[in-house]
Amino acid sequence: MNYLGARQLRASECGQEDLRVDGRGCDDYRCVEVETDVVSNTSGSARVKLGHTDILVGVKAEMGTPKLEKPNEGYLEFFVDCSASAAPEFEGRGGDDLGTEIANTLYRIFNNKSSIDLKSLCISPREHCWVLYVDVLLLECGGNLFDAISIAVKAALFNTR
Repeated sequence: MNYLGARQLRASECGQEDLRVDGRGCDDYRCVEVETDVVSNTSGSARVKLGHTDILVGVKAEMGTPKLEKPNEGYLEFFVDCSASAAPEFEGRGGDDLGTEIANTLYRIFNNKSSIDLKSLCISPREHCWVLYVDVLLLECGGNLFDAISIAVKAALFNTR
């Protein structure tokens, strides 16, 4: 039996026994470790460990010009780097597509009024605003990627001064 077949068999057994593949129960969760202020040359930073997933986020605040369509708001820019050591698939340019997908998801989540008060980032309408550059580094990829990244980004933004 190949690895995939064995894994599918194991997963189906887990469903019958109310267990996950890693042995946790269906209602059990992984412990989340959150550290803030972990990178000294940033305006805010956080590191999140969730199971075997390890994420580092740094936020740099710089003055910029508001976007024409939102002259009374600041904005966020996201960059996601999938470290080659996080997963073998990320070697070379293997993580570029995933990094772009995650960055696009972060734009949809955080560049709206319900997530962050973007108007509070405006210094002078149509002239000056704060631009928050959010750099996400995937140090280790062991599942629950979007959960860990969103927690890390939120923690780093709360830590930003």
